[in-house]
Amino acid sequence: MNKINTILAAIGALLMLSVTSANSLEFKTGVTANAMGAYANAKETLKDSGAVTSEEAILATSFASVFVEISSDEMMGLGLGVSYAPEVADLNKETRAFDATADDTITEALPGGSAGTGDSGTTTVDGKINDMLSIYLTLPVGDTGAYVKAGYIQATMVTEESLATGSKYENVDMTGAQLGGGYEGSLGDMAFWRAEGTYQMWEDIDAKGSEAGGTTGSNNLIEAEIGSVTGSFSIGMRF
Repeated sequence: MNKINTILAAIGALLMLSVTSANSLEFKTGVTANAMGAYANAKETLKDSGAVTSEEAILATSFASVFVEISSDEMMGLGLGVSYAPEVADLNKETRAFDATADDTITEALPGGSAGTGDSGTTTVDGKINDMLSIYLTLPVGDTGAYVKAGYIQATMVTEESLATGSKYENVDMTGAQLGGGYEGSLGDMAFWRAEGTYQMWEDIDAKGSEAGGTTGSNNLIEAEIGSVTGSFSIGMRF
């Protein structure tokens, strides 16, 4: 529902901008190749035992997206755009064993399988980041071809895990903001190319597991801080 509302808001904003004189409007559409580097600082707290594992990770990924934009000469070339990427990244799959009898620490293997009681067993963590949607504004810097960009971003983290605790994390909606800039050049009368760099500031993730523990209000909990940078190259058409 959150994504549907965002898409409807973007369409409404595009229609509002198009109210200006048709002669002053320029429409653009195209495809983009993206290379993203992301940094995450994550912490997982297990129900009942309270065991905490922390990890810092760096993710490098590439993905394709499409975009549509509308701009107006009557508004200093201000443009409004929407971009969408169906698949962004496959997260690194990780398998680990946890022994609740070993001072709440992660062990490489559990003797004889699942030892002791509590949150013991093998945990497999996996997931994907899909459906990245961006709504943004662009503003030309003079007549140089350069421009600045700012906007709103959201994506879905699809969780695919098998937890020793029997719990499951639901999919997480990620939201944030982006800032960047780039350069656009012409390829004939209607085609253009674009090189761009952006920084994404994602809001902190806070996700609870599906099953409560023996202690009232006790659930598995994941907390994460994420930031990313993206370099992009686009080919498009203007109308």
